[in-house]
Amino acid sequence: MTQLPKILAIDDTPANLMALGVLMADDIDLHVASSGASGLALAAQIQPDLILLDVMMPDMDGYETCRRLKADPRLCHVPVIFLTALVNEEAESEGLALGAADYITKPIKLAVARHRICNLLERESLRREVTAQRDALQRMVGELEQASSQLHQMAFFDPLTQLPNRRLLHDRLQLTLATSKRSGQHAALMFLDLDNFKPLNDVHGHVAGDLLLQEAASRLRNCVREVDTVARFGGDEFVVVLGDLHPHYQVACTLALGIAEKIKSSLSAPYQLTIRDENAAPAPVNHACTASIGIAVFKGDAITENDALKFADAAMYQAKDAGRNQIFLYGR
Repeated sequence: MTQLPKILAIDDTPANLMALGVLMADDIDLHVASSGASGLALAAQIQPDLILLDVMMPDMDGYETCRRLKADPRLCHVPVIFLTALVNEEAESEGLALGAADYITKPIKLAVARHRICNLLERESLRREVTAQRDALQRMVGELEQASSQLHQMAFFDPLTQLPNRRLLHDRLQLTLATSKRSGQHAALMFLDLDNFKPLNDVHGHVAGDLLLQEAASRLRNCVREVDTVARFGGDEFVVVLGDLHPHYQVACTLALGIAEKIKSSLSAPYQLTIRDENAAPAPVNHACTASIGIAVFKGDAITENDALKFADAAMYQAKDAGRNQIFLYGR
């Protein structure tokens, strides 16, 4: 059964409204208060769809009652129709300025009042419907933005370490090459492979390996500038891209080697891992793991993306062959 719209009539002579209530008995659920104070209390209780408000009342007139209604966040959107025997422009203007939606003059012409009330209720119903649709649309937009953000995260970032993945690395490296070509500054690409990583997985499982990779990713981020890129290339391999090092090759090499030394030192610090299992007590694991690092220093007009990766990878294998925990610069 459809619920009838609730109408609150605030009038110190409620008998004036009884005929209107009888006429609209099938259309509205009429509630009556005989003073401004009791009307405010009843309005807060029943949350009406529309308020009929007498202007001339003792103690608190209709204007003050309206002010208080509009100041209440729970009631400020409820439309108000003033009931008044005052027929002058000044009184009507004051009421409209307070936020009244309409006027009904006394003595009440029942047929006219009925139409005005029904029209206003229909308008209020449409306003609520539009508001609900707007809110639903805003929620939908928010959900779409969240889904888009999640898709972007999945497409461009490694889910374990939250570092850029190969796809985003490609974009960042292309940008570094283009910037280097335009500015004349050297850039560098480092290829890193963690030493002694496989034994951790073999002995303590992939959970421990994942924890170490996450810690290594955090240490790498802390060793470079915000404008640089640290990416997970796959497995226990990482790539670092350094842009805008220096116009002179030797100086750029020195700067890149300095950052690589900082990275090597950070990654070689002991890893204190805690394996958590809901069926067992937390298990501490201490592991030593170093990194072999290969570096290619270049300008964007003299090298391709594939060459930069290939050269740094070749230098990294030189570091592995030299006994690991080493840094090799390609071409030296």
